[in-house]
Amino acid sequence: MSRFRGYPRNKSILQGIAFALLMGGTFAYAPTVAAQSTISEEYDFDIPSQDLANSLSTFGIQSGLQVSAHGDLVRGVKANAVKGRMTAQNALNKMIAGLNLKYEVTADGSVLVSSSNTKVDEATLSPILITGASNNDRHAGSADRVDSKYISSVDLARRNPTTVKEVFAGEAAVSVGGGIPVTQKVYVRGVEEHNLAVTIDGARQNNKVFHHSGNNLIDPSLLKAIRVDPTIAPADIGPGALAGGIVYETVDVDDVLEEGKSYGGFVTASYDTNSETYTNGNALYGRVGDFEALGFFKWGKGDDYDDGDGNQTVGTGTNLRSFLGKAGYEHDVHRFEISGELVDDEADRPFRANLQNLTNKNEDPERVYAVKRSNLVFNYNMTEASGWIDPRVTLGYGVSSVEVPSPYGSDAATTSLSGKFENDFNFDENNKITAGVDFYHDVNEYKDNTTPSTDEKATNVGIFGQARIEPLENLRLSFGARGDTQYFTGLDGTNFDNQGLSGNVSVAYEVIEGVTLKGGYSNVFGGISLAEAYIYNPGAWDYNSNEVKPTRSQNYSFGFETEFRGFSFDASVFSSDIENARRASWGGGPHLNHDFVTRGFEVGAGYDWTDGFARISYSDTGIKVDGDPSLSDSDTTQYLGAPLGRVIAFETAHGFKGTGLSIGGTIDAALKNKDTTKGGGNPQDSYATFGLYAEYKPEDFDFLTLRLEGNNLNDASYADRASYGQEFTNVEPALEAGRSFLFSVRADF
Repeated sequence: MSRFRGYPRNKSILQGIAFALLMGGTFAYAPTVAAQSTISEEYDFDIPSQDLANSLSTFGIQSGLQVSAHGDLVRGVKANAVKGRMTAQNALNKMIAGLNLKYEVTADGSVLVSSSNTKVDEATLSPILITGASNNDRHAGSADRVDSKYISSVDLARRNPTTVKEVFAGEAAVSVGGGIPVTQKVYVRGVEEHNLAVTIDGARQNNKVFHHSGNNLIDPSLLKAIRVDPTIAPADIGPGALAGGIVYETVDVDDVLEEGKSYGGFVTASYDTNSETYTNGNALYGRVGDFEALGFFKWGKGDDYDDGDGNQTVGTGTNLRSFLGKAGYEHDVHRFEISGELVDDEADRPFRANLQNLTNKNEDPERVYAVKRSNLVFNYNMTEASGWIDPRVTLGYGVSSVEVPSPYGSDAATTSLSGKFENDFNFDENNKITAGVDFYHDVNEYKDNTTPSTDEKATNVGIFGQARIEPLENLRLSFGARGDTQYFTGLDGTNFDNQGLSGNVSVAYEVIEGVTLKGGYSNVFGGISLAEAYIYNPGAWDYNSNEVKPTRSQNYSFGFETEFRGFSFDASVFSSDIENARRASWGGGPHLNHDFVTRGFEVGAGYDWTDGFARISYSDTGIKVDGDPSLSDSDTTQYLGAPLGRVIAFETAHGFKGTGLSIGGTIDAALKNKDTTKGGGNPQDSYATFGLYAEYKPEDFDFLTLRLEGNNLNDASYADRASYGQEFTNVEPALEAGRSFLFSVRADF
C-alpha cells in the first residue's frame, strides 16, 4: 500500500524534489577523493569502443582521476577500446591513439585532454558532460543537434530499461503513456510520435494500426542508442518530420565484442517480484577476418501486476519474444551490414488494451491481442571517408501488425518499404553539406471475418540538402530544405497527388565561454498520413465528397545552455503549429482533420563529478485543438498529442571506485493538470514515484554483473501523465505497476 496515502499529492512531489537535492548534495564530495589517484598507478580497465565522452567518463570512474576536455573535442568522436590492467597513462594513450588528441596532467593531478594543435594553457578546463553523449553521431555538435536528447549505451546500461518508458527516464520533455509495452506511445514536447520522423537503424517506421495499441513495439534490450530531435529536425532525417524525429539504433558487434577476441556472448536473467515475471536473454557474436555476425534472443513470461493500491491490473501480463540478427562485412573502407529484428507479444489484454475499463459498456474484461513488429535493414557506408566522397545507403522494410480475434477476427498490418541515398560533402571538419534522395511506400491493410482485405497506400519521393557550417568562431549554423512528392490512394482507389517544400534553420552561438544561445525554425510538408487501419469503413468512406488535405507544420524553439566546472543549466521555449492533421473516423469519413498547437517550455539543471552525476528537468506543455481550449482531452488529441501539463524528471548515479559497486535513482513526477477541465472533464491528478538501484561487478568475477532495483518504492497508485482517458468519468485508466523489485544478472564470456 502507498506510504504517502492520505498526504496531499503535491507534498509527495515536494518530498521528491527534496530527495533529489539530498542525493545530489551527498555525492558532491566525490571529486575530492578522486584527486588522490595518479596517472602512473595501475588499474583494471574495461572500456568498450564508444563515443569519447562516454569513454573518458568511464575512464574517470575506473581510475578515480578527474578528466576535463572541451566539449567540441568529444562530440561524435569514437574512442578505442581499453581492457586489462595497466597504468592510467597507458590506458589514455591507447584510448586516444589516432584521434589527434593529447593530454596533460595539471598541477592538481587532474587530466586535461586537448587537441594536438592546442597549447595546454589555451584549452578549456570544463569537466566532460557524462550525460547526453553523442553516440558517434557524425553530425554531433552541429547547430541542429544542440537541442537533441541523446540516450547513450552508458545511459541504457545504467537505466536497465524493460520498457520504452524506462528508456526515457530522466527526460521530462519525452513522455511515454501506457502501462505495458504493447500500448506505449511516445510524446515529444506534447506531440505524438506519428507526427515525427521515426527510424530504427535508418529504416522508416509507419505503425498506425490500432488506437488501443501502441505505435512501435520495441524491446529496449536490442538498443544501443537513441537520439530525439525535439520540435525541429534537419532535412536529412527523412519525410514527415512535422515536429521533430526519433532515431533508434540497435546493438552492433563492435558494441559488445571485446578487443582481441574473435567471439563472445552473454546471458541475462531477471525476475520481477510484482508480476512474478521472468526474462532470459542470450547473445552470441563474433568476427572472422572481414566478416562479423551477432544473434540475440530474449523471452519473458509473467502474470498481471498489482497497482499501487494492491489491486490486480487485468491484462498486464508479460508474454514477450524478441530477436535481433546482424551480419556485416567490412573491407578497406567499405562496410556492408544487414540486420533483422522481430518483437512479438501475444497475451490477454483489456478489451481496450490502453485502458482498464469503460464503465458504461458491458463487454468482456479481456481479449487476446497479438502484436508483432519486424524490421529488415541493409546499410552501406565508408568508414574512413573524407572530402567529397562520403556516401551512405539505407534500404529498409518494416511490418507492424495487430491481430484481435474477438469478436470479429480483426487482423491489420502496416508495411513500409523505405530507402535513402545520401552523401556528405566535407569541406573540412566543421563545414559540410549533406545531400541525397529518399523514398517510402507505405501500405495500411485491414481485414476481418466480414470485411475483405482493404487498404490505403502512400508513396513518397524526396530530395534534400542540409548544410552544417561554422562561418565565424563560436557560431554554428545549420540550414536545409527538401522537396517531396506524395502519391496517396484511398480505400476506393481514389488518388491524391501532392507536392510540398520544407525548410529548416538552426543556430548556436557561444556568447561567452560555456554559455550558448540556441534557436531554430522549420516549416514542414507532411503529405497525407494513412488512417488507422482499425477504423476503415470501405462501404461508406467517400474520398471525392471532401478532399483529403496534406498536413503542414510550423515550429520554433529558442533557448540557451551553459556549463561550468561540472554544473549545467539549460532552458528552451518551443511551439509546434500543425495544420490539417488527419483524424479520420469510422463514421465521420476519411477527410476529417484538425489543426492543433503545442506550446511550452523546459528547463534542466545538473552536476557531473568524476564518479557520477545528478540531473533534474522540468517541462510544461499545453495543447490546443482547432483553437478551442475545451478540445484538449486525451480522446480528441489521439494521434495528435497529449495534455501533459507540468512534468518533472530526476536521475542520479554514482560509482564507488575500486569496489565494483554503483548506485542510482530516478524520480518521475507530474503536477496537477487542470487543462482537461476546460471541456468538462476531470483534472489529471498529480503524482510522484521513486526508484533506486544498486549494481555490483565483483572484482574476482569481472564477467558477472549483479543488479537489484526497486521501482515505484512509494507504491504510488497512478496513471502516467501521457496515458489515455484519466480525465473521463467513464474511463478506468491503465494504472502503472505498484512497488516492485527487479533482480537481474548478466554473465559475459
